Amino acid sequence: MDLATCGGLAALELAVFRSCIGLSTFQASLSLFLVQYVLCKFYRIVLYPSYFSPLRHLPGPRDHNLLLGQEATKFRAATPCSVQLAWMRQWPDAPFIRYLSFAGKEILLVNTLAPHKAVLQTHVYDFVKPPFFARLVGEITGTGLLFAEGDVHRRERRLLAGPFSVPSMRKLLPVFRAKAKALDGVFERIIGDRPYASLEAMDILSKSTMETIGITVLGIELATLSSRYPLGFQELYSRVLHQSPLGQLIWIVNAFIPIRKLVPLEANRRFIRANADLRKMLREIIERRAADLADGTFGRDVGESRDLLTYMLEEAALRRKATGEEVWAVDDIIGHLLNFTSAGHESTATSLAWSLYVLATDHAIQERLRSEIASLLATNPEPDYEAVSGLPYLHNFVREVLRVYPASHMSQRAATRDLVISGIRIPKGTHLDICIPLSNLHPLTWGGSSSSSSSSATAFDPARWDRLAGDASTPHAFQTFLQGPRACPGRNFAMAQMKAVLVELVPRWRFLGIEGGVGGRGGSGELLVGGEERIGRGVKLANPSMTMRPADGLYVRFERRV
Repeated sequence: MDLATCGGLAALELAVFRSCIGLSTFQASLSLFLVQYVLCKFYRIVLYPSYFSPLRHLPGPRDHNLLLGQEATKFRAATPCSVQLAWMRQWPDAPFIRYLSFAGKEILLVNTLAPHKAVLQTHVYDFVKPPFFARLVGEITGTGLLFAEGDVHRRERRLLAGPFSVPSMRKLLPVFRAKAKALDGVFERIIGDRPYASLEAMDILSKSTMETIGITVLGIELATLSSRYPLGFQELYSRVLHQSPLGQLIWIVNAFIPIRKLVPLEANRRFIRANADLRKMLREIIERRAADLADGTFGRDVGESRDLLTYMLEEAALRRKATGEEVWAVDDIIGHLLNFTSAGHESTATSLAWSLYVLATDHAIQERLRSEIASLLATNPEPDYEAVSGLPYLHNFVREVLRVYPASHMSQRAATRDLVISGIRIPKGTHLDICIPLSNLHPLTWGGSSSSSSSSATAFDPARWDRLAGDASTPHAFQTFLQGPRACPGRNFAMAQMKAVLVELVPRWRFLGIEGGVGGRGGSGELLVGGEERIGRGVKLANPSMTMRPADGLYVRFERRV
């Protein structure tokens, strides 16, 4: 827009003052354009944020870099959200915290409960995902439901409700349990005949949850793909999701300045190749499944839950037959599959890894959880969905893991019209950050900031869910899956899978601690917040990262229970 405005002004000035300028038309046009552009950028970067913006009086940091704003500070931080958490604790009462991003761009960080509800519920469709967020997240997670807006989002949400409903979870629980038993076998192979052993939780759990995704989202065992492709689905996905430091820098810059196709570096080419191969693989899987459904060679048992891909293809065929409407093109299906692969794989694996961290560092919680699960299995060795869901302490434990250690930490919105929220006028086009830990750990909602007290926001205390009161009892206090019409549809899926894994592992294994040493290994300890900038003692987080994952792995020592 600035380029078009400056070009128009330069043309107008050239037409008016051409006789006074002793230069050729090209030279005069270029000179006037450059002058206009420099003045325009000076106004937008320097003058407007400091002297003219209606948001300039809102609380927030003032130590901005002229060109980078707070982005360099965020990039250098120990965790993806430590800077935002520090701002929250400095201005706990502020509905919004204002900071500057690249080139003077104003961002409002949603801070307290009321504006979270307004943005995610009351005015949910008055906000859209900004283009730079689509470049940041969309090239990894796909577009799909995550980036659908307005009526399209409402329609997609309705169409995709079935696979994530409670009846579907009842049918999927045997899949979750089968993969959990396979994970138990991995533990057996690692420990062998030794009294105890250690494992890197993120790697093992990522493989397990990806295998679960293969069945529940794609309808295949991922191991069957290895003979047809040089790199497997999980390897390709890992290359896209977990880039080198240089690749991460390119990823961040590309979100603001689209440089992906211009950077001739191997880190960039590696990402582009993996991304293209991943989508090619998904396209071939979709086309093969559509052909199998058309000729009846893709069978399943009566009552068996459809995987997401089969569900979408069959729904699309029904709609096409009934109304002639083409619901999803292949690219649309790829976007949805990538959305749910991200949510059901990396996020769930990260949440399970933090579950093992808690069990390994708080043995009282571990024993109480084991006792409850053992009581169920003593009378019901093969519990169904209702039986597992009926375990109150397990339910509280999973919710507390998701509250204190939310796997996904960020979502962003842009206002499509002028709005007033919590008494603050938000101009059209304003970008908002929704930083999930701010809601989940806010002291005004969950209690004071002292980690030594079980009533503090940062203390890990599953029992708190039995005594919720005040703001903590409202849905918007817990934002791990977001809330409102744009809440993550995979909430039931993630919680059912986590519970199935814990029901299988906790009775059979005792988690002794987090191994000390180098390379990201650390000693066990309580949750640390504030200035110490680490989720768990000695466990460094990856930054930048789309998830709150350990940077160098999470090494858990365990032993077999006799």
